[in-house]
Formats: sequence, structure tokens, C-alpha cells
Amino acid sequence: MAKIDEDRIKTLILEYQNGNNSVINSIIKEISLYVYNFPIVVYNAKRDDASDFYTYFMERLETSILKFKDKGYKFTTYLTSVLINHYKNFLAFQRKSLKMIYESDLSEYNIFHILSDQEDSSNYNDERLKKALAFFETLDEFSKLIIKTFIFELTPEDIKLISKYTNKPIERVLSEYEEILARVSKKQAKRRKIIQLLQQKPSQKLLDKLKKINTLCGYSDVAKLLNMTVSNVGVSLKRIRDKFKDYEYKNLSTL
Repeated sequence: MAKIDEDRIKTLILEYQNGNNSVINSIIKEISLYVYNFPIVVYNAKRDDASDFYTYFMERLETSILKFKDKGYKFTTYLTSVLINHYKNFLAFQRKSLKMIYESDLSEYNIFHILSDQEDSSNYNDERLKKALAFFETLDEFSKLIIKTFIFELTPEDIKLISKYTNKPIERVLSEYEEILARVSKKQAKRRKIIQLLQQKPSQKLLDKLKKINTLCGYSDVAKLLNMTVSNVGVSLKRIRDKFKDYEYKNLSTL
């Protein structure tokens, strides 16, 4: 690993502890290579993981600097001990993130990302889901079919309704729906494979890749099944989303 100038780093840390915040960049410059190479040398980590850990540690650097006491031993010894503890916490943090994603594999989409308000995920919680489910019951029959198609909850009665609305034989509706499920199944299989890789070796790169996989069917699938244009699917979802926001506002004190 990269060597650290012991005298210089101790001087910089003492200045920082005495209130000279301007030396923080010099401290970072002095230890950067050591921190980055640490998981590679000690834990045989990949460079992507080393980069993720570097960012993780640097966000917590100040506490480590303030806790250092010069009792005659090398700062490198202290830093190594700190890095070991932080790396263990870093791995636990990654596993926790993975567990949250794994446990919410598809449940996070109930009810269709809270009726397609995907950009406002910070407001997602059990109370909001209850309101979304209550709102769902107020929708007209066809709007319910749109939502249920997205979340793959079409019942035999729903299939009959689609046949009625689209004037397509039930057999054709079933065939088209099975095609949708087959495509979604492939995406879900890909998602499960990435999750398995994450369980073997967590990494931010894989986590980001996992988050990008949309296991919902596309607008074009819904449009084809329900005899709509893709733009009409989008317009219908916007109308439902706007109605839901209005419903939430009127029911702030309920549920």
C-alpha cells in the first residue's frame, strides 16, 4: 500500500483538531492512496468495490481524525485499525441494502408504485399503500384493468372484461397476456440472477444494475392487450395519478 508521511500527517491532524479546517484537503491527499488500496491489498477486493469503500470511508473521515490521539505509535497503525472496522461496517451496509431490495423484490410495486407515482418514492409507506388500495376501489372498471394489468393480477373475470371491452376472443386475450407474462418472467429471472450474485459478493455496481431492472410490463404491452394507443396508456395513468393526489389531499386525516 502507499506510504504515509507519519510526521506530516500527525502535524496536519493536530492542526485540524485545533480548529484549522482548511487542512482537511491536505489530510485527504496524504491518505487517499492508502485508503483506496486498503481493501484491495487486505481483502482482495475489486477496484469497483475499493472505490465504493473509499467514498464510504471519506464520508466518515472527520470522526476518525478527531478521535486520533498521538500516543507514540504510528498513525498508519491507527488508520489500519479504523479501516478494518469501517470495512466490516461497509460490507454490512451493502448487505442491508441488498436485503431491503431483495425483500421488496416485487412488493415495492404494490399498488403499481403507488398508482404510478414513481418519482415520489420517498412518500411510500404502509399508510400511503392503504390509501392507494382504498382509492383503487373508487376507480371505474376499465381503470382498474389498466392497473391490474401492470401488476399482473388479472383474474378470469378480468380476462372476460378485457374481451368485452376490446371485442377480442377470450383465447386471444389469454394468449396476449401469456406473452406479457413470459417477457416479464425473463426480466424477473435476470433480476433473481443479479440478486444471487449480490448475495455472493455485494457491490454497488450490481446494486445499481438491479435497481434499473423494471419488472413491470411496458406501456406497449398494456396498450396491445387493452386495445389502446401507448400515448393513451400514459394519459390514463396521469389521470389516475392526478385523481389519487386529489384523493390523498381530501383524506389527509383518514387511515
